[in-house]
Amino acid sequence: MKHPRICTAAVICRIILAIACLPLIASGQSSVRPVSGMIIRLNRVVDSSPSALGLTNIFFAAASPEIQRAMRTGEGGTGFQIAEVVVGEGLGTIYAARFKMPGSDQMHYVVDTAGNLDFAHAQPLTFEPHANMLVAHLDLDVHTTRGAHRRIPYQVMVSDDGYTYARIAEYLTGRMRIGGKDYAVKIRSENRYQPFYTPGPGTVFLIDLDGNGEIAEKPSVTRDGAPAAAEQVMAHTPFMLGKQAWEVADLDSMGSRVVIRRTKTRVAAMENFKAPQLVVRTLSGRSYQLSTQSDVVLVEFWSVSCGFCEKARPAANELARAEHGTFTWLAVAREADRVEIQRFLAAHPMSATVALYDSAAWTTYNPIGVTPLFLVVDKKGVIRFRAAGASAIDAVAAKVKMLSPVSR
Repeated sequence: MKHPRICTAAVICRIILAIACLPLIASGQSSVRPVSGMIIRLNRVVDSSPSALGLTNIFFAAASPEIQRAMRTGEGGTGFQIAEVVVGEGLGTIYAARFKMPGSDQMHYVVDTAGNLDFAHAQPLTFEPHANMLVAHLDLDVHTTRGAHRRIPYQVMVSDDGYTYARIAEYLTGRMRIGGKDYAVKIRSENRYQPFYTPGPGTVFLIDLDGNGEIAEKPSVTRDGAPAAAEQVMAHTPFMLGKQAWEVADLDSMGSRVVIRRTKTRVAAMENFKAPQLVVRTLSGRSYQLSTQSDVVLVEFWSVSCGFCEKARPAANELARAEHGTFTWLAVAREADRVEIQRFLAAHPMSATVALYDSAAWTTYNPIGVTPLFLVVDKKGVIRFRAAGASAIDAVAAKVKMLSPVSR
């Protein structure tokens, strides 16, 4: 199995880190402030099995002249290249280096865990074979510029496609009790650029929302054909637990506790909440308003440059054909150029009502800008399913079919 090139995710993660995580990292202290609600104590779990969760590319290149003057490489190594393993606003940068020894074609890897560019005394990585990759385990001392620090388990993976990846190899677990029932909680960093936990998009929050004892990290279709949503929630965004609305209010940056609290929110771009206002302009120039629709609506946020959108397109087009007349498919583009979209659709047909970019719609429904993002809205205007990624299309289709029976 080959691993995808995750360069786009890496760029996005850098942006998210600078915006969402700076206030927390800059403090150098626990980020949990006095917030009313239920405090859930968290336990740290080392995730030593190789996984794609939180995985992002490491890009090796020749060091700049400035770094070359500062780094120590020892004797004998040739062809030195370096890459940032940990980097971000408020963080001390940690580098990895790779090189070859005379008379050998084998690549050697070391990580500057001390952050002083001394690769001569840095930690050499020992790789173990696993499927189509080599995996090395190590611990990093990650420091902030304000003096806080955490020791974090990391994994570096070298795939047989020649690419190198890394991930934070830990997650947090906890339990909360509501209405006499226990619900499991799982929290992890979104990617390797998030070594400190944040109550924002850099952290993944998962809760056993249906109380079945298992946490679904991805949407799926059950054996009987029923759609099952990912049990992921977002900080400061409501989610339903039982018949009550809650939200993640805060999270300790060291990962020791999370706070959730009740909320009176009833309108939100999340499952089981009334869909917020959505008004967009279609390619034909007409105004489309979600609140006036009486049919089931599949809303997709997509882009002409999104390869994953195209992977989901055949199944989405087949759904529109098979369920013709029972639902509306609204595809809101990330592009505002009508000509660009029309040119793209000429080569990549969509059986959808296509709308131009609308900043209010994207800010409300998809602030991070994930594509494709799917939302299934029922006839009463309530969001019944939300899922991201091409792999979610089967579950999305199953939900549309469930809510809009085919006329026989």
